[in-house]
Formats: sequence, structure tokens, C-alpha cells
Amino acid sequence: MSEENPPEKEPVLQESKQEQVQQPSIEGQIQQEQQVKEDTQKQVENQENQEKKEIATEQIKQDQEVKEIIQEKQEASETSEQIVQKEAESDITKNEKTNEETQVKEQEEKQEIAEKGAETTTQNLDNLFLKADYSFPIEIKVCDPVQKSGGISNYVVYTIKGKDCFGDFETQRRFNEFFTIRELLLAKWPGQYVPPIPEKSVSTGSEIIMERTRLLNIFCMKMMQIKHLYYSEEFYDIFLRSTNPDINKQISQIPKQNVFAYTDRYKQAFQINEIKEISPEMIKKMSGVQSFLKLSQATLVKQLEQTRTLSSSRKQLKETFFTIFGLNISEYEKQILQEWVPQNKLIFANPANTDILELAKKIRDPNNNSLDKIQDLILIEQRDIEAFLQAFQTRDSLMQSKQKAEQKLSEEQTDLYKIMKGNSTMKGSFSKLSLEEQKQKLEIQLNETQKEVDQYKLLFQLVTDVLTSYTIDKFKKDKHQTYKSILADLAQCEQQYLDIQQQFWSKVEQVITQCQEP
Repeated sequence: MSEENPPEKEPVLQESKQEQVQQPSIEGQIQQEQQVKEDTQKQVENQENQEKKEIATEQIKQDQEVKEIIQEKQEASETSEQIVQKEAESDITKNEKTNEETQVKEQEEKQEIAEKGAETTTQNLDNLFLKADYSFPIEIKVCDPVQKSGGISNYVVYTIKGKDCFGDFETQRRFNEFFTIRELLLAKWPGQYVPPIPEKSVSTGSEIIMERTRLLNIFCMKMMQIKHLYYSEEFYDIFLRSTNPDINKQISQIPKQNVFAYTDRYKQAFQINEIKEISPEMIKKMSGVQSFLKLSQATLVKQLEQTRTLSSSRKQLKETFFTIFGLNISEYEKQILQEWVPQNKLIFANPANTDILELAKKIRDPNNNSLDKIQDLILIEQRDIEAFLQAFQTRDSLMQSKQKAEQKLSEEQTDLYKIMKGNSTMKGSFSKLSLEEQKQKLEIQLNETQKEVDQYKLLFQLVTDVLTSYTIDKFKKDKHQTYKSILADLAQCEQQYLDIQQQFWSKVEQVITQCQEP
């Protein structure tokens, strides 16, 4: 049995050896395959990394190229902007030169227009003043105030009617239009007295309206005494006869006059050919009038208070009279006497005697207080003083305008001196004109400013001459005339008031006589 076993073991050993030989070869193959895989993977990774590097490098190049393109475009854009800016600056310089040349031409044209405007104004005034018949007695009256609704607030319209050498006229004006026309006349006639109007008031009560009506009537009465104001284009053509519903707007559109037009206006209105130098006598006369007017103001304040007290007392007396004779005595007859006396024998309570009550109402009428005219006289005197002092103020404003023109002339002379020395001026430093062009421009301005200064001097002399030789004397004369006119009106009103009282008592006496008859 032992001899049979070895042959069986040999194949097994051989197979085992073969398996041992085969196992290393399989493991080697596996290792080789893994190595190949690893090598392949490394190659792939290396290739991917290389591709990434190449892509990154390419991207960097592209980015750089884009930056360079953008930079080139920016540089090109900046260059074009600089070119445009230089061209614009060049155009601005040309425009500034053109504008300054245009301004010089415009100044010359304005001067020509102003001179033509002055000639036109003179012609208009010439036509109006020459056509007007100063000897013709002017009639003018402010009456019939009517209160109207203006949406936000109420206002009063006054009727102005009358007659002058050009015919009849009738128009309606608000209080603010009276105010506007007076302000315009002050501006158009510096150094001249313009009659005053009542003060502005927010109240539109019946007493205020009636007082304004009386004072506006005095304003128009004074205006007709001053022919150069009455027959001025502003007052005669616009205020009295314009059909424009908004004369304030019409007045605002009137072109402003320069010093040359003012001078021509004065010469034409007062027929002056030669302008006098201001003398010490003129200054003394003006100073004396101003001192007197200022001293008079304090006295008038006391007198105005007294006249207001007198007027108020009269109104209270009239009201008390009506209360007694229009109401209380009638009630006395009804309540007491009628028990003993037949109704047809009564005086005030008798229905047949209603005319007695009507006369009592007339006596009571608060709008028919003649003593208001004394109050108006003092009030107008106060306003007149203020208005005449205002004439001196507007005259002084001409001197202020002359001083401003002289200051301007001095500055222009200084600038011209600097330019002639080859230096730049403050204004010239902002100008694109050459020094020679600036010099020419300044010489033109100097010439115009010098003319303006000279004209202001002439106008100031002219206004002073008219003020001392005409306006002051006429103011005194018209003051006396106005005083006499108001007193005459007062006397007439008092007589009418006394006539009504006489009618009242005559009627009472007549009724008493009739009652005594059998």
C-alpha cells in the first residue's frame, strides 16, 4: 500500500508547482496593468494640466489684448475730447469776441433808440401841449362810488366825469389805479409836485368810502390846476380816456425814459430854451420852503384832531335830533296824547304829516355832514406838505443818479489808464479781447457815460430852475385857491343844511297853525 501512494502524489505536487509558478505571473500582470493604468492616468492628468496652462496663458493674452484695445480706445476718446474742447474753447473765444463787439454795437444802437425815443416823446408832448387850450375851464368830478365783489375781496369803483378843451369824458377807476397813476407821474416828473391821494386802507366802510370820494375829488381838482400834469400822456390819454379794462397793465408797459428824455420833456412842458445855473437865491428859496413845511406839520396834527372832534360831534347831534324828533316825540303822541287829542290833531304821529319825518331824515343824513369839509381841508393840507417835500426828494434822487454815473465814469477812466499802460483790468482778465480791443470798447463807454453825467447835471439845473421859478410859486397860489374853494363849498353846504332845518320847523309851525283852526 505504501508503494502505490507515491505515484498519486506526484501529479498533485506538479500541479501545485505549476500553480505556484502561475501565481507570480498573474500578480505581475495585475501589477503591470495597475502600473499602466497609473501611467496612463498620470499622462492624462499631465495632458489636462498642460491644456489648462495653455488655456490660462491664452486667456491672459486675450485679457491683455482687450486691455490694450480698451486703453487705445480711451486714449483715442480723450484725444478727441481734447480736440473738441480746444475747438469749443476756440469757438467760445470767437463768440466772446463777437458778443463783446455786439454789445458795443448794441450800446450804440440803444443810444440811437434812446435819442429817437426822446424825440418821439417830445413830439407826442409837443402835439398834446400845443393842441391843449390852457385857458379853457376844465370841469372834473369824482362821484358815485360803487362797491363790487372781486372774488378774494371787495373793491370800490369811482366815476370820473367832466369836460376839457377836447370834449366830455366819463370813466370808472378803482382806488389802486389812482395810486398807480400818481406813482407814474412822480417817476415821469422828478422834482415836481404831484397832488396827493388818500392813504391806503383795508377798510371799505361807508365812512371811508365817502371820505375817499371827497379827497379823490380834491386830487382831480388840483390836477386840473397843473396843466403839464393834466395834459400829460399818462393822465389825459390813459387815466381819463383809456378804454382798456386794465390800465395798471397798460401803464406798466410804458417804456422807461432815460435822462435825455426827461430833459426834453421838461424843456417842452415849460418852454425853456436856456438852462440856468443854480444860484444861491434858488438854494435859499428851496431851503426856506422846506423849513416852513416841516414846521407846519406839527401844527396841522393838532388842528386835524380838533376838526375830527367837531365833525364827529355834528354827526352825533344829527343822530340825536332824529332820535328825538323823528322817533321819540311821535311815540309820545301815540302813547300819551292820543288819549286826549284826536289823531288828525297830532303833529308827528299824524299820517298826513309824513313830510315832517322825511325832512328829519334829511337832517340826519350822515353823508351830508358839511363839517367833514373842514376835516378834509386840514387832512389835504397835511398830505400836500408830504407831497411837496416828496418833490424835493425826487429832485435829490437826480443828484444821486448823477453821482452814480460819475462813479462809473471814474472806474472806466481808471481801467482805460491801466490798459494804456499795458496792464489788464479786473473786468479785462475775464475777457478774450485784446488790450487794443478793450481800449476801443472802453473809449466808447467813456464817451457815453460822460454824456450821461453832463445830461444829469443839466437836468438837475433844469429841475431846480423850474422848482424855484414856477412850482413853488404856483403851489402857494393854488393853495390859496383850494382853501377858498373848500370854504365856499362848506358855506354852500351849511346853507343847505340850515335850509332843511328851516323847512322842518316851518312845516311844524304850519301844522300847528292848522290844528288851531276851528
